[in-house]
Amino acid sequence: MTAVKKGRRKFPLFKGLFFTANLIVVVLFAMGYAAAYIPPDRNWIFAFAGLAFPYLALANIAFAIFWLITGKKYIALLSVSVLIISWSRLGGYYRFHTGSGRPADSTGINVMSYNVRLFDLYNWKKNKISENAARQFQLLAEQKPDLLCIQEYHAGRSGKVDICDSIIKYTGLKHKYIAHVSMDGKDKPYGIAVFSRWPLTGTGIVRFEDNPVNFCQFSDILIGQDTIRLFNVHLESIKFSREDYLFVTDLRKNQEDQEVFAENSLKILQKLKRAFISRARQSRKLSEEINSSPYPVIVCGDFNDTPSSYAYHTISGKLNDAFRTGGQGFSQTYAGALPSFRIDYILHDENRFSANSFSRIREPLSDHYPVVANLSLVLKDE
Repeated sequence: MTAVKKGRRKFPLFKGLFFTANLIVVVLFAMGYAAAYIPPDRNWIFAFAGLAFPYLALANIAFAIFWLITGKKYIALLSVSVLIISWSRLGGYYRFHTGSGRPADSTGINVMSYNVRLFDLYNWKKNKISENAARQFQLLAEQKPDLLCIQEYHAGRSGKVDICDSIIKYTGLKHKYIAHVSMDGKDKPYGIAVFSRWPLTGTGIVRFEDNPVNFCQFSDILIGQDTIRLFNVHLESIKFSREDYLFVTDLRKNQEDQEVFAENSLKILQKLKRAFISRARQSRKLSEEINSSPYPVIVCGDFNDTPSSYAYHTISGKLNDAFRTGGQGFSQTYAGALPSFRIDYILHDENRFSANSFSRIREPLSDHYPVVANLSLVLKDE
């Protein structure tokens, strides 16, 4: 009888601990939801909860299932309630196929955004592009974009490889605007680039304070009788080193040395914090440029941040997200270990464009997967 009584005491204690853990997860989940509204340069702790937001959602699902199985339905409501409240935010990570999406419109505008990682520059040999770079060009030809936004563009090697000519050859996009990184008064051979099927009537650059490498370009494009403004942006990178990625991908092994584990963990957290803060400032500046545009807007680029982030929320503003309206399934666009999930986007004016389709091309030719959207432009006279 004594053994039975001891067993009965342990089970309520376990449930109590489980309930406490559930409360902690709910609070963190709420902080992750609030991260979209709280600038990291004012309070950065919420940004970390925002990064963990989808994982916290899964934890809440697990808690809800546990309480339902154990007959504690009223406790399960705690997790179920916060999941319902945040349902629209979760739609930025996963979109169920509802059958409401339209097929790609052959007369629509095919928009492609792709961080090409310098076209695999460091694997070129004897001034010949690598196999990955060659496959990237073939992929561009297969997708047949009308508007192509490239981040981490590289011009090639002078007199040996001309990337611009190759892109025009494979895509047929003759109109271009290439914006180079400028440092110490000199243009570098890398930056961001836009290629268009239609003429460009104006171009410009949005520079970010104290950062010559990450910036935004915009191009005014004449399509029929309409002019649209296309923004191509590359926000602040986390700047993880190779050692950082190795640490993240093999955490179990690294935990064996607690001192090294603590040091490396702190270094990674500091890099994330710095990037969160920088992107907050950059996103506010970009948002001002978007809101002041005299033309309908399309925004493409590598935000280096997730759909629950302040940067994404600030930039998207009144714009529609092509994935939310035309995509389905999971949306991970980063091919590395961290940050996972969706960090590459195609956003568009909610009144002048509609998204017929959205897709992520799962080709591991860079550390990013390209994203493609087919957009319909509502003409002025319609």
